[in-house]
Amino acid sequence: MSSFFQLFLAWGVLLLVILVLYLIDKINIIYQRHAEEAKEPSYSDGLFGDLVGKALWDAMSGIPLPGFDPKLVQDLKPHYEPVLRQHIEQTFLQGVNDQREGRPGVPVNNRTIPTPRGSVESWMPLHHLSSLYQCGVEHAQNKPADRLRIQQTLDQVCVMLYARTGLELQDPFSRILMEPIDPGAPVTEASTEVPSDAADPAELADASPAVEPTPVSEAAQALATEQEPDVAQPVILGQSLPAQAKPVPA
Repeated sequence: MSSFFQLFLAWGVLLLVILVLYLIDKINIIYQRHAEEAKEPSYSDGLFGDLVGKALWDAMSGIPLPGFDPKLVQDLKPHYEPVLRQHIEQTFLQGVNDQREGRPGVPVNNRTIPTPRGSVESWMPLHHLSSLYQCGVEHAQNKPADRLRIQQTLDQVCVMLYARTGLELQDPFSRILMEPIDPGAPVTEASTEVPSDAADPAELADASPAVEPTPVSEAAQALATEQEPDVAQPVILGQSLPAQAKPVPA
């Protein structure tokens, strides 16, 4: 009887363990289903098809890929420009945010970029990403002496990325991403106001000594009268010459 009871007890414990494992598995399935429903649905951008990640970068960089028409790749380049632009901006801003929060970070090659049709996985070389990230870190340090160097480095990296993908860069990224070092500082403008310590012209006129006219002597007046040229009067036939005019000798 004792052997039968021990066997019955062993089977009961085994069934209990199986039941517990089954319940745990069911709970995990239900939890995962609710977690997936709580997530916002993300739709993949079907415009690029299978060109995602490094394959998308290689195709845009001019590397021929088997199974992809070169003309189709060329037609997709205008649609790739917003993806590349967002990847550059997000990498730079990641460096800015990490520096401001005091945490070291490393940029990753792959980044999910939202598009009007969903999202696409973008990839860029690590050495370019590191340069963009470091520019963001140094820009967040607010060192005016390094601003020009950071601006030149950022623009050079962006020019190389656009050149490798055969795209035209319209405006430098430094104008978009690098805000002024001190946005709250007042802008110095040329003042057109008259200084407060400047004297008023009317006051200057009042303060200046009056200049009395110098009396002119009678001799000077006579000399001025004699120096005035005589105006020749017209001579009419049959009329005598004026008394002061002298006849011209024959």
